[in-house]
Amino acid sequence: MKKIILLFVVLAALLTGANAYAPQLVKTGLYYTLSEKMDLNMDDIEVTASPGAKCLLGEIDAVRIHSRSFRVGDLLFDSLDCTLQDVRFDPAAVVLDQRLTVTRAGSGEMTASVSSEELRRFLMHKMSDLSDVDIAFQGDVVVVTGTAKVGGILPAHATVQGRFGMQGSKLLFIPDDISVESMGMKYTSNRMGKAEIYDFQKFPLGMVPDRVTMQDNVLTIHGRVTNS
Repeated sequence: MKKIILLFVVLAALLTGANAYAPQLVKTGLYYTLSEKMDLNMDDIEVTASPGAKCLLGEIDAVRIHSRSFRVGDLLFDSLDCTLQDVRFDPAAVVLDQRLTVTRAGSGEMTASVSSEELRRFLMHKMSDLSDVDIAFQGDVVVVTGTAKVGGILPAHATVQGRFGMQGSKLLFIPDDISVESMGMKYTSNRMGKAEIYDFQKFPLGMVPDRVTMQDNVLTIHGRVTNS
């Protein structure tokens, strides 16, 4: 009888420990996984599970991520807000490798924002064939002007008008209209390559953006979970 009581005491202690520490272990695994792609802080992540011991089975009630000013690759984001509900993951990877791989989420939403100044910096780098570049944001339209060399010799005034949009998992700058003026002549076209800004295929948590909006000089990327 004493052995049975002792067994129950041990099991109760293990369960209490699991309830208290398992969510923290999962949070650490998620942090290390995300930090391979972006420079978040541990405090930016919240993991909830009730009871906490369900984490040992690879189950989480919710994951919430809220971050300000973080870098992903070459792009500096202003903010990230992400929520996943009813999450499933591989618990062995968390214990053995301190990495968390989401295998399924019942639902989830994400918004990430990038300032016009950061987008201006990015586009100026992409428009390396132009000099004296100026970039203006007019609602959701972006107007890029600069000086180009026609045939590598004659100076010409170039204007590129476009917008930001999604194509598959890629955030792109999509030119709609290009004009080049030189020596009193003007050439227009809509055949300019799209500039890839970021491929969200590399983004953790199974989130894929489905639309972007531009308002008050801030580009907001809206995403949702795709593996539910």
